[in-house]
Amino acid sequence: MANPTNNPNGHDTHGHGTEENPQVSWERKDIDVVQITGFGVGLLVAFLVAVVAMWGLFEYFKAREDKLRPANAPAMMAEKPMMPPAPRLQAEPLVELTKMRSNEDMLLDSYGWVDSAKGTVHIPIDQAIDLVAQKGLPVKLSATGGDHDGYRMIPSDASGGRTLEKIAQ
Repeated sequence: MANPTNNPNGHDTHGHGTEENPQVSWERKDIDVVQITGFGVGLLVAFLVAVVAMWGLFEYFKAREDKLRPANAPAMMAEKPMMPPAPRLQAEPLVELTKMRSNEDMLLDSYGWVDSAKGTVHIPIDQAIDLVAQKGLPVKLSATGGDHDGYRMIPSDASGGRTLEKIAQ
């Protein structure tokens, strides 16, 4: 087979000869095909022996369990199963979530008694937000605030604690 890069004098364009070197070859002792095949066959046989042994073991366990099982086992299986102990999974989570949200919305958007004995009621959330915005949150004055007309004195950041400033309760 002629190489298209060869010159007419038998050399390629790089100056190397085209003849083969009989002393250059590949390593023929790297892998033994017979040993690799034998290992694969042995592995397959070991796998099949393990599968057959497990099958036999399970058949033995099944036969032993059939001997030990009471005669009324089918009757016990026919009984209605009992509910598992709490906590249980929700059967209809979306329906339950919708019901819970509608109950919460009803509480947030309606009037009602929280404690009728104490006269505590709940009002719609929008009205409660408006009332808090108008009146503010209730404040309980501390004993130290009574000395300074409802203010308390704290160290100023800029003074390093040498002077005090008034802040509202």
